[in-house]
Amino acid sequence: MHLLLGLLLAVTIKDGGAALRSACDADSAALAQLSAGSEVTIRYSLSGQSVPCYKVVANIDGVSREGYLAASSIVDLSSFEAARKQGAVLGTKEVLAAVTPPAASALKTGTGPLADRAAGLIEASQPAQALALLEPELKKRSDPGLLALAGAAAWRADDPQQALELWRKSLAIQPNPQVKELYDRVERETKGDQSNQRLVGTRVLLRYEGPAISVETAREMAQVVDQEFARISAQLGCTTAERIVTIAQSRDAYKKTTAAAEWSAGQYDGRIRVPVFDRGSLDADTRRTLSHETTHACLSMLGRWPAWLQEGVAQYMSGQTLSAGERDQIAQMGRAKTLPSLTRLGGDWSGLDATTARMAYAIALRAVEVFNQDFGGYGLRNLLRNPEKLAGYTGELDRRLGL
Repeated sequence: MHLLLGLLLAVTIKDGGAALRSACDADSAALAQLSAGSEVTIRYSLSGQSVPCYKVVANIDGVSREGYLAASSIVDLSSFEAARKQGAVLGTKEVLAAVTPPAASALKTGTGPLADRAAGLIEASQPAQALALLEPELKKRSDPGLLALAGAAAWRADDPQQALELWRKSLAIQPNPQVKELYDRVERETKGDQSNQRLVGTRVLLRYEGPAISVETAREMAQVVDQEFARISAQLGCTTAERIVTIAQSRDAYKKTTAAAEWSAGQYDGRIRVPVFDRGSLDADTRRTLSHETTHACLSMLGRWPAWLQEGVAQYMSGQTLSAGERDQIAQMGRAKTLPSLTRLGGDWSGLDATTARMAYAIALRAVEVFNQDFGGYGLRNLLRNPEKLAGYTGELDRRLGL
């Protein structure tokens, strides 16, 4: 099971009503009976269930109650799914997924290996190399799939105008709804993004919002990312020949361009994005956020990892620690057998409410702490170089956490 982005969208209950339950299972406890036409608010959807399920909030006799509903109980989920796609975080995986279908045309003409190599370079944080690989072929012919892929490389290299131009050419040759949706989203993001000042460091290209962030603060941020990448890469083993794009914005601009959850202090979508609250200084929390997101950038260079490992390692590397209360709560949940397995914490967390997100982050950090305590001789670096061993360690960590 994993969590998908929620948008707090109001929907209604179908004729016949439905039971608001304590979990997705049909035999879970009924918390209340909802009548036909009752309005509920979707917090997020859950995949991996035998029956699609949603966590919702219902107003019952003036009291808000949270619970779960099967998709079959809800009227017109299409509006929720459309809104979810509109507001979801746009990351490298989403961009590559959108441009992959038209790349099929390249496969038919013998350039499939080229497309595969370019996609691999984009995912490994080497978009400039991907563009350099694609451009000679695009000078020979205008293939819509390769144009779409080149647009993804330009977007990943933080050149949205070039990305839009390449996607425009691709769409002119071969209309494709996924590429069109991608084009529209990046165009909207670009219009709302005022971070147009740039600084170049050893390992970072920092783009920042001039009116909201001073030059001195921007320089300090670039220095932090350079230093943190050197430290983190030495410990985890990631390398890159290209600079890590980092985007610093005011809090309002960050929320508008990322559609991030209210609790989000930063994110990595192929580029580091952080909000800055004080124009004239770089506080400890922002430094920690830069370290956290730099770890995500490092991990992306080493492969694909479940959310719990991503977030646990990012917290650990940025110096985050658990409070005594958080440790006790996790231990109590383990004893009570109410602790979610790490596999269940493997998907997208962006739709979690603040309370659930706080607990998910705490569990992820505790799992990485236990790994380092009990399997420190093997080490995170070795684990990341041998992803086939992750499933075995995940099961063992579940057991040691109390499952």
